[in-house]
Amino acid sequence: MNVKDKKGVDVSSNNGKVDFGKIKAAGYDFVMIRCGFGENIPEQDDTFWEENVRKAEAANMPWGAYFYSYACSEASAKSELEHVLRLLKGKRPTLPVALDMEDADGWKKKNGWTPEKRCVSDITITYCSALEAAGYYAGVYLSYSWLKYLDSNTARYDRWIAHWGSNDGKRHGDYKAYGSIHQFTSKPLDR
Repeated sequence: MNVKDKKGVDVSSNNGKVDFGKIKAAGYDFVMIRCGFGENIPEQDDTFWEENVRKAEAANMPWGAYFYSYACSEASAKSELEHVLRLLKGKRPTLPVALDMEDADGWKKKNGWTPEKRCVSDITITYCSALEAAGYYAGVYLSYSWLKYLDSNTARYDRWIAHWGSNDGKRHGDYKAYGSIHQFTSKPLDR
């Protein structure tokens, strides 16, 4: 599915039980579903992952996945990749499987990690190339302000750019030059 000029939402356990019929009836065309975060342990699977995939498929909504990363090195990215591949086993997303590289909860910063171009780019390449080798369409999710941490070697991977502007539910600006998905608000869902 080409997401150009399509509307989608981002869902996770943070949203609780989501009614995909209502999402579709409200005019949304696709959904990005969080599968997990951090280490490869069941406690870090998104608790609504399986349910959200089932509901998206039952509503005939194209879906992709994303994984909230705590990786601070290529080695930790490889460990997280095992987590993602375990969660994707037997599933066929029709949209990208994205690595969420931001540090929205401040975990990386609290643990002494400062983003640097080489490290962020290496983690992105490690993750995306391995997902492609496993047969998935890979991409990276990051805030607009984090684009400076991606070097030219990452340009081949699709990007999902978060830039909310005033976060008033309206899209401000055109970010299609930076990626194929622009997340522009969190009201009422991340859209």
